[in-house]
Amino acid sequence: MPLSRLDNFLKNARGNILYVNPNDLDATDSIENQGNSLARPFKTIQRALIEAARFSYQTGLDNDRFSKTTILLYPG
Repeated sequence: MPLSRLDNFLKNARGNILYVNPNDLDATDSIENQGNSLARPFKTIQRALIEAARFSYQTGLDNDRFSKTTILLYPG
């Protein structure tokens, strides 16, 4: 499904910022959601932590990325 211009503008392409807003009507914790868009944030902190762990994992010994992902929490 192609993104609209607004979605392209709001989406964090690098994926380093994950958005959590439980009060947003479009918030979801589904597996298809990457949480890097203000238009479709995560509903829970737990789902954002799982996605942050997925971003930081790299194969091999002692080469995981850390301090690279920010979780932005909105009130709610």
